[in-house]
Amino acid sequence: MNAPAPAIRTMGSKDLESVLEIERASFGSPWTFNMLQQELNLSFSRHLVISQYEHGIVGYIIFWIIHDETQLQRIAVKSNLRGQGIGSLLIREMIRMCALENVTQGSLEVRSSNNPALLLYKKFGFGVSGIRKGYYTDNGEDALIMTYAIDRKT
Repeated sequence: MNAPAPAIRTMGSKDLESVLEIERASFGSPWTFNMLQQELNLSFSRHLVISQYEHGIVGYIIFWIIHDETQLQRIAVKSNLRGQGIGSLLIREMIRMCALENVTQGSLEVRSSNNPALLLYKKFGFGVSGIRKGYYTDNGEDALIMTYAIDRKT
């Protein structure tokens, strides 16, 4: 018997401990519980979790929609489940939601050394448009600015 497909839904307060666990395992400068909680109250923030029957919450994405633009704030997947298409499902849902809200363009920052993330973003048509020198405070690494156009027919 096949396992049920992963389910994507809006992140709620009850999800924050699971999200925080993934956050801490994924980032050198993780957001705090309070920062994540504040996202839930921002009118322009969209926050989704993805869960699998046997693993619970396995990933999340947080992005902002302001007028006709989106800014990807966070995306992370449990480390033992990376490379299985979970991040792609989250980005696909973000793009779908943005198209429904008439968003035409988006951007994000990514560590210049984060090759798996760069490959994922490029797969969805993100392109490097600039560099933020010394952007990451934990080690002074540069961030690549990536931008993309939203196809509203998606």
